Amino acid sequence: MNSLVKYKNSKSAFTLVELMVVIVVIGIVGGIIFSGAGYLFEKQAIKQAKVEVEVLKIALDEFKREYGDFPETFDNEGEMASFILFHSLYGTHQLSLDTETWERVEVSEFRKNLLPVDKMTLETLSDDGSEKFNFSEFDHFLVDPWGEPFIYQFPRQDGHRGFLLYSKGPDQKGDPFNESLDSLPEKRLEDRDNIPSSEPGNW
Repeated sequence: MNSLVKYKNSKSAFTLVELMVVIVVIGIVGGIIFSGAGYLFEKQAIKQAKVEVEVLKIALDEFKREYGDFPETFDNEGEMASFILFHSLYGTHQLSLDTETWERVEVSEFRKNLLPVDKMTLETLSDDGSEKFNFSEFDHFLVDPWGEPFIYQFPRQDGHRGFLLYSKGPDQKGDPFNESLDSLPEKRLEDRDNIPSSEPGNW
């Protein structure tokens, strides 16, 4: 009788060990799948960001050919600079030289749309942060695949010719561009994943 009890207990213990092994294996496999999916998502996001930057560069060059220069950001940065970038290229706003601001114009006065909206990601400015893009309003700004506004500046604060345009990349880290960046001897760690990698400044 005692031997039978011992046999049952050992059998139960063995089954528990098997269950633990299965749980561990499932956890390992799930971790591998999750890591692989994250890696593939990041690669796709980087590819998308590169395409979006090139699309914006082409649109900005066309804007300059049409109107004589690139859209000016003045002292605006972050979402507002990205707002100016989008609406100037989309043709819904024009620069008021009197107030140095971009003002919305009537629909009948919209200028030529230089930006393929279907290739870009847009969000809407709001008091509570950003919301999904809504064509019924006109407070949109451009975001990269990680949901952050593209960094855009013209004229550049470092004195280099042309415009400043880049995404902070997957880590979304990096200080706003300023005059001191062009004097740094090498790129900072948080800027190594910027898209394009040459911005900001000359490294």
